[in-house]
Amino acid sequence: MTTATATSPLDAALDRAARITPRLAELADPIDRGEADPARAYDLVRASGLLAAMIPADRGGLGLDFADYTRLLAELARANGAVALGYNMHNVAIGSLFEADADALGAAGSTFRDRVIDRVIDHGAMFASAASEPATGARLRGIATVYRRDDDDRFVLDGHKSFVSLSGVADHYVVTARPHDDDSGVEVSHFVVDADDPGVTFSTEWAGTALRGTSTAQMFLSDTVIDADRLFLGVEGMSLFKAVREPHWMAAGYLGAYLGLAEAIVEFAAARIGADERRRSSDADIARLGAMGVDLQAARALTLVAARGVARNRSHQDTNATVYAAKHHLGETTQKLAAQAVSLVGSAAMAADGPMQRLLREVQFCSIMPAKPADCLSYVGRGLLGVNMFDVSNHSW
Repeated sequence: MTTATATSPLDAALDRAARITPRLAELADPIDRGEADPARAYDLVRASGLLAAMIPADRGGLGLDFADYTRLLAELARANGAVALGYNMHNVAIGSLFEADADALGAAGSTFRDRVIDRVIDHGAMFASAASEPATGARLRGIATVYRRDDDDRFVLDGHKSFVSLSGVADHYVVTARPHDDDSGVEVSHFVVDADDPGVTFSTEWAGTALRGTSTAQMFLSDTVIDADRLFLGVEGMSLFKAVREPHWMAAGYLGAYLGLAEAIVEFAAARIGADERRRSSDADIARLGAMGVDLQAARALTLVAARGVARNRSHQDTNATVYAAKHHLGETTQKLAAQAVSLVGSAAMAADGPMQRLLREVQFCSIMPAKPADCLSYVGRGLLGVNMFDVSNHSW
């Protein structure tokens, strides 16, 4: 008699990922060179069912927590870092919905969450986060995008968002805005704006040195009218306060993606050295590769400790400090590993038709994406000095 073994949520998600990662890997360089449309990769993600990764299993999703999600994201990024980063923005937009206690949401919040679940599960909808602005970056304080209510109690949004990943790919965008008559900088809300809402337009794709696969562009909102039920969770003015208490999506949602890039870099170096009989017998080369492996193991350990902390002890200052520490350490380590791989492998690493030149460009963005290195060190340092990091006034977010 055989006994069926229950599949864990993570194993089920990784199985779905394994079905698409070979093709995602094949598309990575053509998309990077502008020879293939990123939408082809996101069609694979949609078809895989991974858009439901964070949705509870009893609602038809995969039921991953933040720790499992981080491991899933790393697996996708090993194949295609840019698409993993784009996919992450779907989860940045809606992941916090499924961390909240359902009993504490209230009627409006429950209805909002049900609508998002329906859009993802029954319609395969993709969401994206639209928070960054030209003057403030990803910070919520000081944003210029504003909203007001019209005579029918609908919201009217006006503003300009920069670096919106999944532009032209996602169906819905979670947009940050402040009241048009409030300059305090702390009353920020999130709204769901549809790609085809009146007054919504996008620029041409951002012409960066890497990450073409994120499908990033600018987003403009001009007298964009949305119904009152598009207010995120039905809660107004609390977005900054939540980000301060639970910063993991804004500060570290990218962790899994950059861990996957780090793994891809070390795997590349190991494959190159392993394929050369002379070099795989060289004690010096083996030691250099081993040092890269040690750095990767350390970065992976800290990243997964931070992710497990979020899953088990969210909204705790020690957890948040570990999140910021992991973001800083992983960013520094990934760039270091890329440089070491080029030095170890030599000129072959920079071949135009090889992956390393793309990986080298992609990892630089870990220091650009929030939280930036100085912000990470400031958070950890001030926490060690006993500063209350739950106080909004102690943050520049």
